[in-house]
Amino acid sequence: MTTSHTPEERSDLQGRTLLGSSMDQIWHKSAPSAIRKALARGDFAAVWDAWRKHLSARRQASDPNKVLPTGTASLVWGLPEHLQLPSPGSLAEQMTGQDAEQRVLGWLGEVAGGTPDIGYAIEAITLAWTLPHLAECISLDAWFALVTHLVDASGEARTVDSEHEPLLSQLLAGELPLTLACLFPELAPCRALSEDARRILAAGVVDVLDGEGLIHGNYVFLARAMLACWTRCHAIGRQMKHPCFAPSEQSQLGDMVRHAIRFARPDVGAMLGPSGQEGDADLLRAAVAMAGTAKDRALASPFLSPARHAKPKHDKSARRPRPATQSEWAATALLRSEWTPTSPRMAVVHAGCDVRFELGCGRDMLLCGTWALHVSRDGNQLAPKSDWEEICWVSDADIDYLELELELEGGVRVQRQIALAHDDRFLFLADAVLGDQPGKLAYHTCLPLAEGVEFSPAMESREGCLVGTKRRAMVFPLALAEWRTLWAAGELQATDSGLELTHEAKASRLYAPLFFDLDRHRFPRPFTWRRLTVAELLETQPDDVAVGYRMAIGKKQWLFYRSLDRVGNRTLLGHNLSTEALIAQFRSDGEVESLVEVE
Repeated sequence: MTTSHTPEERSDLQGRTLLGSSMDQIWHKSAPSAIRKALARGDFAAVWDAWRKHLSARRQASDPNKVLPTGTASLVWGLPEHLQLPSPGSLAEQMTGQDAEQRVLGWLGEVAGGTPDIGYAIEAITLAWTLPHLAECISLDAWFALVTHLVDASGEARTVDSEHEPLLSQLLAGELPLTLACLFPELAPCRALSEDARRILAAGVVDVLDGEGLIHGNYVFLARAMLACWTRCHAIGRQMKHPCFAPSEQSQLGDMVRHAIRFARPDVGAMLGPSGQEGDADLLRAAVAMAGTAKDRALASPFLSPARHAKPKHDKSARRPRPATQSEWAATALLRSEWTPTSPRMAVVHAGCDVRFELGCGRDMLLCGTWALHVSRDGNQLAPKSDWEEICWVSDADIDYLELELELEGGVRVQRQIALAHDDRFLFLADAVLGDQPGKLAYHTCLPLAEGVEFSPAMESREGCLVGTKRRAMVFPLALAEWRTLWAAGELQATDSGLELTHEAKASRLYAPLFFDLDRHRFPRPFTWRRLTVAELLETQPDDVAVGYRMAIGKKQWLFYRSLDRVGNRTLLGHNLSTEALIAQFRSDGEVESLVEVE
């Protein structure tokens, strides 16, 4: 722990090293003339006085409030929920109040020899911004001890494993040294930090983004915190009149800003990220201002406006991009109907052998968590043998469609279908369990309910309703008989774990679909669903070869077909099909119009 010195002892400090160099070597040629003259005389007391006067008089911003018009709270923007950090503003006030030197030296003693974490990184950056003010209330040796610690910490942080701790690497090895270089270009060791800081920040952008601004699914919970870090660094680069990012990285940041709008909830929090936090709107506003375009400002306006049900302002310069997005590299997809905050939306991350997702409609988050899957054959649990892999993505004016595949033990594959119909406002989820050996298949999946959401099952039939602040979705298990009086090899029910669907079949393959009606105006209308007969060469096909379903709500009707065996020329409701999967709607004239067809 560093200790303070008496006036008599401080004279010995003149020959000591600070920041790894002697006092007359740490100053860059840009240092004020008063400091250079005092150095020439060997008058270190005068050097300190001149430096303090220079810091208090210069126009350069000395706190985040001057760089970003949102205050020091920007340092905790987007941090994961498990990080319960004190306000950087309160820490800065403590350090510049009474007993400031004792507090600074106490902090240095507390962190000495410790393993750096996100909390430490935020405190270190906060203290870097506080250094110009600290010069007024602490001694030369305490001030330079803190600077030395921060410079050393930023250098040591270059060894942080950026793959496993990308945010820590960006904060400590990127933002901290860039902040020091910006605040103290007159100090040669601080000025020298700029180049490495920019290199590490650029590497972070390349490593965790897919080339078009979408963060890898492994880091999705850090997306807002990373965006906040890079937004602050972009602002610091502007202050230094030296862009922090090269054009290629800057382009990715612009794309990342648009993705931040895409993945925004009605409360401006990030889907698949932390719950809505104070400062989310400030972050989005600052990111759009720093790296966005006029189009991004128009798209973000409904999320940042008090009237958040409004649609984005029409941009006459170009057509709006699709609100949905997907990246196979990032193992992430967003199915979204519109750019409005309350539009139906489903975010999916399939990095590894789990699928994490969030379904929202209106102002409610309905389902959120890990989409559990358990498949057994003849009582033997079939464990995953691979990661989920994307095998199909379609996004157009009618529908967003994502299909994933997972390999299980025993030669079994699971193909997962996720489809969000835009105008028709429904969500279709289905798992196709595909094996080549007959046996007793048992399928179980669980969709975790979001906080405050309940599943209300019907009494006489097998559908139910998801209820948040309002009734938000009707859920129909298409492969189960509609009426509870009829036997069904499965069940749809709510448990402590969430919304659970089970199926059993003595077969080599089975299909487990769910239909979510997201249009509240249809809820009072009569509905029904039926399993359809699938034929091939005039012979009815069993359920482990091909299945078809008809869903009707009021005057709206839809058709769902899935081949579970080889693709063949089959008939369904008089329609010839030679495809693997079909989602279609019935027109008013009775003809079938395809929404998506997988060949």
